[in-house]
Amino acid sequence: MHSPPASASISINGLQLHYLDWGNATAPPLLLVHGGSAHAHWWDWFAPAVAEHFHVLAIDLRGHGDSAWSDTPAYEVETYAEDLVGFVDALGLHSVHMVGHSLGGTIAATTAGRIPDRTAALVIVDSRIVHDEDRHASGAGVRFMHRLAQLPHPRYHTREQGIRQYRLLPLGSTARSDILSAVAGHALRCDDAGEWTFKFDRRALAVIKPHDIAPALAQLHCPILIVRGALSPLMPTAALEALGRVAPQLNVTTIDNAHHHVMLDQPDAFNAVVRDFLLHTRRTA
Repeated sequence: MHSPPASASISINGLQLHYLDWGNATAPPLLLVHGGSAHAHWWDWFAPAVAEHFHVLAIDLRGHGDSAWSDTPAYEVETYAEDLVGFVDALGLHSVHMVGHSLGGTIAATTAGRIPDRTAALVIVDSRIVHDEDRHASGAGVRFMHRLAQLPHPRYHTREQGIRQYRLLPLGSTARSDILSAVAGHALRCDDAGEWTFKFDRRALAVIKPHDIAPALAQLHCPILIVRGALSPLMPTAALEALGRVAPQLNVTTIDNAHHHVMLDQPDAFNAVVRDFLLHTRRTA
């Protein structure tokens, strides 16, 4: 039985950012970056699988989880990456291994491109890749997110009601019901009126746009692993081949019976693949 992570906060770029710390501070650091509208507890089923070998840290991005919201709002990929660089600097981390899911994969790649000399390995999990064949679909997805940003968060009379009505975005998932309930529970907060709503700052959806990670990957010499869900359309083969041309050290693994939310859909398979990759990079560093 693994101990629960410690909860901590740190001031980065004028905002209090919350993070989870699984301890083992003398081990190589492993920074986990969740996706848009998610939170650090999405990694609760992965972190214990590697906590023996790494100092695992999972951050709540600004406007997400228990981190502060941006007044502006400033939620561009570049701003998130500035926060992560500030986080790495503030904690004095070196030889950082990074794993990012969805938007978090884009942010992790962008961050790694800014600190290539301090990045030991990068794992990108089912992130949308900018590619000529995918631009129309990407544009439609962005417009949908922008419409969502204009809607208020739903409110629930009880936490249990919020958990029951919680849905992933995109909707497809093969995750167990207990995993979905736990993720939903950490996504909710009680407001001053005694109702339950989501912690996520919905305004962040309004600034989502396609982001090309190829220039960042071109800066890297560290091992790179891409993990995609077999049932997810976000990482087409042609786009991955294009990334491989700028980062020839890139490898791709597909997890069967997984949609976009790979680490929730198939935690055992995901844990095995990513743990083996990270341990191999540690042995060969």
